[in-house]
Formats: sequence, C-alpha cells, structure tokens
Amino acid sequence: MKKLFIYHPLFRILSPIFIGVIVYLLILLINNNTDQIQEQFLGQELYVCIVLSYLIQELSIFLLWIFQKYKLAKSELSTLVLQVLASLVLCILVVTTAMILYFKFVLGFSPNSEELWVFNSIFSSICLIYISLYVSHQYLHSVNSKKLAYELLLKQNVEDEFLQFEKAINPTLLFESLDTLIILLHQNKDKTDDFLDCLGRVYRYILSTKNRELVTTDEEISNLHEFVKLFNYLPHRKLVLNARITTTSLTVPNSLLYIIEQIMRSSIRSEKAELELSLEEQKNTLTLKYVAVDRVNDELTVQKLSKLNNVYQIYSIERLTVHNEHSERIITIPKLEIAPTP
Repeated sequence: MKKLFIYHPLFRILSPIFIGVIVYLLILLINNNTDQIQEQFLGQELYVCIVLSYLIQELSIFLLWIFQKYKLAKSELSTLVLQVLASLVLCILVVTTAMILYFKFVLGFSPNSEELWVFNSIFSSICLIYISLYVSHQYLHSVNSKKLAYELLLKQNVEDEFLQFEKAINPTLLFESLDTLIILLHQNKDKTDDFLDCLGRVYRYILSTKNRELVTTDEEISNLHEFVKLFNYLPHRKLVLNARITTTSLTVPNSLLYIIEQIMRSSIRSEKAELELSLEEQKNTLTLKYVAVDRVNDELTVQKLSKLNNVYQIYSIERLTVHNEHSERIITIPKLEIAPTP
C-alpha cells in the first residue's frame, strides 16, 4: 500500500499555507473582525498562523513516526489514547508558548485566556485531524492487507488443486500410454493385457496416494518397479532399476516416480539403449545414481525438481540435491521419519 499522503513533501510544503489561511479567517470570524480581511489580509497575523501550522504539522508527523516506530503501549487502543494525549499536550504547549512570545515581543502585551483558548482549540483540532488521517489509513491498510492475503490464499489453493490434479492424472504419461496401447493393438496384441495391467497398477497407486501425506519407502519402491516396467513400453530409453534399500523410512508419495520420469524425459531417446538406475541408502538420504545422457539444452537440474523440493520442505530441513561426478549424476533424497512422541 502506498505511503500516507501527509508524508509527501509537496503536501507538507503547501498544506500549512492553506491551513494557516483558514485558521486566520476563523480567528477573525470568532473575534468579529471580518472588516480586517478587506483592509489588510496579508498581515503579520496571517504569517503567524502559517508558521504555527508548519510547527503543528511537523510536530504531529514527528509524533506519528515515534509511535509507529516504538511500541509505547501494549494494545492498539492504549497506544491511540496515549498518542492523542501526547499530541494534544505538546500542541497546547507549542501554541501557548508561541502566542505568549508573539504577543509579548511583537505586540507588546500579554494574551488573555480567551485568545489562548481560541488558538489552542483550533490547532488542537488540526492535530486531531492528522491523527485521524493516520489511524484511518492504518485501518484501511490492515483491511486491504487481509483481503489481499485472502485472495493470495485462494489463488494458491487453486494452483495447488490444479497441481494436485495434474500430479494425479499425469496427462503426458497417460497420452503416451494410450498411444502405445494403440500401437500394441496393431502390432503385438499378446503384450496388450500385460501393458494394461501395468498401467492400471501404476495409476491405481498414483490415485490411491493422492490424499496421503507420506508412504513407506518399501511401498514407493514396489510401485516404482511397476512404473519402470510401464516406461519400458514407451518409446524412451529402456530403464534398469537396481534398488538396494534395507531399512524402513517414509517418503512423499510418487516422489521417486516423479524423479525417474524427469530423468527419462531429459535423457536422449533410444528404444534399444538402456539406462541403469541405482537406488542406494545412506544414513539420512536415499541416493539415486545414473550415467547422464542428457538431451541438448535439457539437463536435469535441481530447478526441475523445485515442486518436489517445496513439498519436502514441509517435512524436513534437508533438500533434494542434484550434482554431477564426472559422467555420473547423483540425486539425493531426504529420508523422512516420524518423530517420537515425548
């Protein structure tokens, strides 16, 4: 939200001039001296009102800055009450001091209580107007911030639902599978049943884990083998998966499936060549290794796994990493465990 207009330099320069003129006219009306407007409008009393307007304005802005920067009270209501009292007291002190000095050293006599009351009432009202502008601006900013946060939350929910839908359906894999099914129906009907069984098991797992936060690594790897088998029907590089996992841990559903799919789609296509994947277990991570054969300008990087990294951030401070050692690419995946209850 934009800064409050009372802080704008042009407003701070021009507004006291208009306020000073209005104060001068009010004082003349109160004292029934309207004839002086025609006789000597640009008198020294007008300049005194303008100077006082500058003093009150800068004092009010300074106090607003003080109360905004330093929390001088616990609640917002007590802060507002304290701010109003402090502003009024300082305003009265400044106006009273200025009028006594002006009357004594310029006019040669002391002001009476009625004159001081008139000046203090008018300038105190101006001080309250500055506070009202600030409070209304803060309230409007708070309301708009809540509405904006709510709109951003709705947008994020829509995006998350779309990503969840895309993750569950995986339209690219589905369309490739349907294309492969058509080819098998014409060229090799004997493999059709096996292909459909494999496709059904893969999508059954993807859809069944859609609403689950975590699954065991064993369950993920078991379905990963089915996923690899399905991918070997598609016109990509053939996969060979060697998984050596002995301990039980947790992982995000479909995370290994997603990573291997990204590996396949970033590798050079070949229906005859194989790509060997090695899934090993470290103390706190799972390590996926393979010899990279990247397509031109399509190298697998950690940025391509950013969506998955965002999910893992919910459960672990560790992140997925991707690094190369000579021709071998190594992807590390955090192992997740349920913290023991105290």
